[in-house]
Amino acid sequence: MATTAETLGFTNPTEVYNHFWKNHGFAVIGEGGMTESVQAKFARPENKEKARGFVAKRLYEYFHPDAKEKAAPVTKYAVTSTTVASAIPLVYDPDILDILHKDAPVLAQIATFGWQGTHYKGANVAIRDHPIGYLNEGESMNMTTLTPSGFTPTPVTEPMVIQADIVSVSDFGQRSSEHFLNLRETALGIRFSEAMQLKEQAMLYGDPSQDTGDRGIGDSDAPKGFATSLAAAEKATNKNSVSLSASDALLKDIKAEIKALIKAYGVTPSDLFIATSPEIEDELDNELNVHGRTEIGQGYVNYGAERLSIAGVPVYTTHNIREQADWGGEFTPGYDGDVFILNRRAHVNPTLAPPFILPLGRRGLSDEWVMGDYFCFADRSGGLWGKYLYNYNI
Repeated sequence: MATTAETLGFTNPTEVYNHFWKNHGFAVIGEGGMTESVQAKFARPENKEKARGFVAKRLYEYFHPDAKEKAAPVTKYAVTSTTVASAIPLVYDPDILDILHKDAPVLAQIATFGWQGTHYKGANVAIRDHPIGYLNEGESMNMTTLTPSGFTPTPVTEPMVIQADIVSVSDFGQRSSEHFLNLRETALGIRFSEAMQLKEQAMLYGDPSQDTGDRGIGDSDAPKGFATSLAAAEKATNKNSVSLSASDALLKDIKAEIKALIKAYGVTPSDLFIATSPEIEDELDNELNVHGRTEIGQGYVNYGAERLSIAGVPVYTTHNIREQADWGGEFTPGYDGDVFILNRRAHVNPTLAPPFILPLGRRGLSDEWVMGDYFCFADRSGGLWGKYLYNYNI
């Protein structure tokens, strides 16, 4: 990883952090330089509108350096230890965020925030102990003689990893000159979609202990996913033997798991969300027995739910919840019948450098850029505030 970091000019974590986060106006809200999340910042309409067209503008300046006012021309075709300043963060553009929400919808629910360092270290938010309790008047006169109930914050630590790809963005030169730019239809948009789908797969199923050596989600340099961390905390349950023949059996089983989680750990229901496969969503939809419905005077009938919730917990569906493809090793985790119960406070994506592109050089008629991401996934509850329910027999 050090070699990659040096190649990208990421030898100074503080410089990288400042470039990607502080210089783009992200407020520091926690220890260690923890910033507000990308999702929170761009949920505010004024920020979203201000950032619209951000990537297209930066790339237009690259391909048309004379159009960049009051700034030095962009240096092309060279990557050195100082070129981190040339890196363009992608997720600060609403059009890029739209691709993320559509193609990796569960990843989009996980808070992505800045972290100043190559290792994330935070307090375990699930640590709970009872208070000292009720006192008589004499006991309350000198609180210093009383011993608290042993609250000791346990740190949660995760090393960051680098995910990389190479993309040709020469089509930007022509399209931006024509004043037409649809990011999803460019090479950049396509490769970003592929990169975020791989990142979502790693977020769910990554396991570096597999050491597959194939640069996939089981590679030793891959991030640790939530299935792995939840299994280590004994919060993974094989649901293959659960009978789904009874009425609303799947709905009732998932609901019971949610209620048990809330009851055992005092989890706030509004922090929870469910991530699952299209096959599970279809089964849930069928169990809800939704009828076709039409509005008066409208020539339109809809059969099926547009949004699903269980016990007030919203359901998000992604095609990345399934048996994963073999990249050359023998690591193929996941099932079509998987359900994740995740927590927005506990399950997070600390990032030194969010998804970005950086010019590498010219090959033939093509301008090649590296697409990178410097991050980890962390379960700040030590596995207590989520569940991995795998292999429902649907």
